[in-house]
Amino acid sequence: MKKLKMAIMAVAAMSSVGVAFAFSPAAKKNAATYYAVKTPTGFHWQTNQPDPNSLACQSTSNGICSIVTNTAPTDNVVPSGHSSNGTLYQPF
Repeated sequence: MKKLKMAIMAVAAMSSVGVAFAFSPAAKKNAATYYAVKTPTGFHWQTNQPDPNSLACQSTSNGICSIVTNTAPTDNVVPSGHSSNGTLYQPF
């Protein structure tokens, strides 16, 4: 009887692990990193990492230095699902 109870508990434990992985959030397919670089009128998004010798992620009024998304963002707009943290790549 004890072996049967242990076997049932083992099956239950393994089942719950499978369920946990089945409901894990899916990774973003075809996602890319976009970097926000300050411009005179706001900022633009680019996929090339800014040159660390000329630009740095610094505080500003609105923006976020980088995001990972599978949809190209619109310039001067922080996409939904991302929050502005008041930083942009800009000359130092």
